[in-house]
Order: sequence, then C-alpha cells, then structure tokens
Amino acid sequence: MPDLGFLPILLVGAFVHGVLGFGFPMLSTPALILFMELPRVVLLTLVPTVSINVISIAGEKHWREALRRYWPIPAFAIVGSMLGTEVMLSVDPEPLRLSLAFVLVVYLIAERLPGAEVERYVPRWQMALLGLGLGLMGGMINIIAPAIVVYALFTRMSPLLMVSVFNFSFLVSKSGQILGFIANDALDWNVVKITIWVLPLILLTLWFGMRLRRKLNLKTYQKLLRTSLWLIAIVILVDSATSLLDGGQDTGSNSVKQVNLQR
Repeated sequence: MPDLGFLPILLVGAFVHGVLGFGFPMLSTPALILFMELPRVVLLTLVPTVSINVISIAGEKHWREALRRYWPIPAFAIVGSMLGTEVMLSVDPEPLRLSLAFVLVVYLIAERLPGAEVERYVPRWQMALLGLGLGLMGGMINIIAPAIVVYALFTRMSPLLMVSVFNFSFLVSKSGQILGFIANDALDWNVVKITIWVLPLILLTLWFGMRLRRKLNLKTYQKLLRTSLWLIAIVILVDSATSLLDGGQDTGSNSVKQVNLQR
C-alpha cells in the first residue's frame, strides 16, 4: 500500500484551483516541499497539474482570444521549462527551496499592488522573453503564478485572459518538464502511477471548487489563501536557513578535523 500522506495537500490545492481558476501548483508545491525533495514533488504534481490545467482551459470561454493575443508566452515557456528542469535535477535543492519561498513572497506583495491605470502594449519579443522566464521558473521550482500576476498588473491584462494564459503557459511548461525528466532518465513511473490512481479524487475536488466559485465570499477566501502562503513561505525560509547553517557548521567542523589530521 503506497504512502498517501501527500494526498490531502493535493486535494486542497485542487479545491483552491477550482475556486480561483489557478493555484494548484502554487499551494501544493511549497506545502509538499516541507516534507520531500523538489524532484519528487514535481513528479507527484505532474499528472494532476496537466489534468487540472486541461480541464480549466476547457472551462474558460476566453482561451482562444488569450492564445491569439499572447501565444509567444506559452510557445517559449516549453523551452525555458526544459532548461529549468536541467537546473533542478543537477544542483543542490536547498537554494531552490529558498528561491521558491522568495517567489511566494514576491507574489504575495505584487498581488496587492494597484497595477497600471491603462492597458500597455507589449511587443511579442518581450512576451517571448517572459515565456522563457516562466518556463525557467516552472522547471526549477514548479511555480509561475507570481510572474504572470506581475505581468498582468504591469500591462493591465484582463483577469479572465490572465487565468487562460496562466493555464496555457503552465500546461506547456509541464510538457517541457516531462521531456527534461525523460532526457535525464529521472522520470520515476512508480511515483507517477500513484498520482494516476488518486487522480479521480483530485478532479472531483476540483469540480467542487468550480461549483462553489460563485457561492463563496472570494475576499474572505483569498485572505485565507494569502495567510496560508505567507505561513508556508516563512516555514520554508526558516527551515532552509537552518539547513544551510547546519551545513555550514558541518563543513567548518570537517575542515578543522582535516587540519588536525594533517598535523
């Protein structure tokens, strides 16, 4: 019997995504990373993320307009995602945990900014650079929402189009991530199979969230979500700082031991 301790986190993430239109990886990734390594977190969220994004796109009425106007963003996100996955699989995961917490803080601050007063035109080459950056972020830390929110505030993008662009970008970045895992022979099918088995329950929770979207007090709900993300970010920062300090002390102790041995 596989350990399903991760399941409640995925269910909460799916519910949040159903209510807000985005948020599954943004909530589930930092919560899961408190208990396991980032590559395993990515694999556990891979199948649910792809499925949830496909369903979310299908349920959006404005996805065609979003794709027509902002296609360079998802088009280049897949390239950035492959590069970001290479980085994630080849470096020490601790700095990436700190980066994830930092991105969460940026998102929580940027979300409260007033944004531009009028819509700003952004050339397609800048959208392509944004897509590349989104892919890198998604490949390395499994989150891209903060960059999309900042971009939407800067350009005064329609919230409806923002959700569609977010889902498209994350969907294609997942494709790049899958290719990156396969290229590095790091795709653990046993982990993926576990999430396939629990996928119906995750999608059912997503459906409940979508049904409740119009009935809930969104301001109260968003406040609770922001509070949860702040707490998760602080816990990651404290945990990572403690790990880095312990690592530094261990390194110092080893250096002293080597000097004594040489003497």
